[in-house]
Amino acid sequence: MGQQYDATVRRSISAFAVALAILALSASTGQAADVAKGEAAFVRQCAICHTIDKGGENRLGPNLFGIVGKRAGTVPGFKYTNAFRNTATFEWSEGLLGPWIALPAVMVPGTAMGVFPGVSDRDKDDIVAYVAAQK
Repeated sequence: MGQQYDATVRRSISAFAVALAILALSASTGQAADVAKGEAAFVRQCAICHTIDKGGENRLGPNLFGIVGKRAGTVPGFKYTNAFRNTATFEWSEGLLGPWIALPAVMVPGTAMGVFPGVSDRDKDDIVAYVAAQK
């Protein structure tokens, strides 16, 4: 019971923390997201680490083209951290992208993804709309 029980408890606590983060961070600004503004915000705040064009290269982060609807950690050729590979068992959705942008280490403790300081809720919503539109 020892190690197996401990691992089960850790997974349960992690799942609970992710659920709380999603609930807390999924609230939007209440305004419709703007894909064009999302593209500009992506360029300012995400493009240093990510590409988003079809067939684009991986950088410090994976290429994000078509990411919505895909299982996390499956971008070909990108080397994910052990923490990400072992914890991120979800499928990317618009509802998960916002919390991921805001607090990635809460969703996946030990991830290499850092928080880009100064991402407003408005920018976050627009970035999510832009990323979701890239398919």
